[in-house]
Amino acid sequence: MSYLPLTEQQQQLKALAAQLASAELEPRAADTDRTGSFPRSSLDGLKASGLWGLRVPKQYGGLDADLVSTCLVVEELAKKCASTAMCYKMHVEAAELISKMPTDYQAETFVKKIAAGEILCTVAGGETSGRGGDWVPGMVLSAVEKGSDGYIIDNVRKSYVTSAGQASHYFMLCRVGAEAKGHQLTALFIEADKIDWETLEDWHGLGMRGNNSMPIRFNGVVPEQNRIGEEGAALKYLGAVMMPVVALTYGAAYLGVASGAYELAMVEAAKVHPSGARRLDSPINQRRMAELSAKIEAARALLHVAAAAGDAGQVTAPLPYLQAKVSCSEVAVLVTQELMTMFGGTAFAARLPFERYFRDARAGMIMGLANDDAYQTIYSMLFPEKRK
Repeated sequence: MSYLPLTEQQQQLKALAAQLASAELEPRAADTDRTGSFPRSSLDGLKASGLWGLRVPKQYGGLDADLVSTCLVVEELAKKCASTAMCYKMHVEAAELISKMPTDYQAETFVKKIAAGEILCTVAGGETSGRGGDWVPGMVLSAVEKGSDGYIIDNVRKSYVTSAGQASHYFMLCRVGAEAKGHQLTALFIEADKIDWETLEDWHGLGMRGNNSMPIRFNGVVPEQNRIGEEGAALKYLGAVMMPVVALTYGAAYLGVASGAYELAMVEAAKVHPSGARRLDSPINQRRMAELSAKIEAARALLHVAAAAGDAGQVTAPLPYLQAKVSCSEVAVLVTQELMTMFGGTAFAARLPFERYFRDARAGMIMGLANDDAYQTIYSMLFPEKRK
């Protein structure tokens, strides 16, 4: 359910995503997980609907969906295939900044093609810092040099890249010049067919097995006309423009894992076995299903309220977005763990897909916007240090 009143457009986009998820994603989800293959056909199945341009402004041919609609769409997709939903979520995230503030050249060359389903983009994500086996995700990103032809990307390794080797375009953050400080970031939009790149390791994830989250090394020159916004000023845009989509769509994806598993459990638990018994005959399972429904709705309510507040311009700091993200990812872990217990050996033997949902849910704690990092940021906003 959605206890937040939805507009007609929001209801229509939710219904569209649910229909496409059932028709395009669900039939391929098991094979995507079993083979660990990139869900190209499932993603292509979303093209004709316009969902590739979900948040692209209408003037460029997009759907211009708000944050609530975006959450609804990503959740519906994740109910049926979390791998596809994560690749799609990263595409929407990567397209956000350039769609909202393109130059005339970028609008024609990139943004209109995103809306038309001709560009699949993703975020060339974080890098690593630290020594040896003690590395941790770091925000001191690689420095690139600026030459007469553009930005020289020399042996830049990005460690976390969903849709690696499959996307046509990559959103990247970097520093320009070795002297640039860690916060002086520049956003570039990289065309994969105009630069050298290589994936460095195959993806063998415990869950989200089709999302191709591999490290990539880039080499080449990115034209200055592919820079998004001002040089060295990307952080000025990221917080206001990208953070809502980044955090909320992560939350929506993991909420979809939880609600998708729960909806399946509602059907399977009510089935009558040859003995005449049902899993719902157990008072323990009755309590379990009731409690999980409340947990899911609580997480969904926070997600939707945070999104609606963002749409209304009422959010001045990303606190509610991050709180929604951690709540949704944690409810996915709780729900799938409880359903694995409820369905016992049948689930453990993977005769029902609860085991797949169980594995997919674990990614929400550690991948992308990891909960440990999110909680640290939440703490810093609740208890800000006084400036000296």
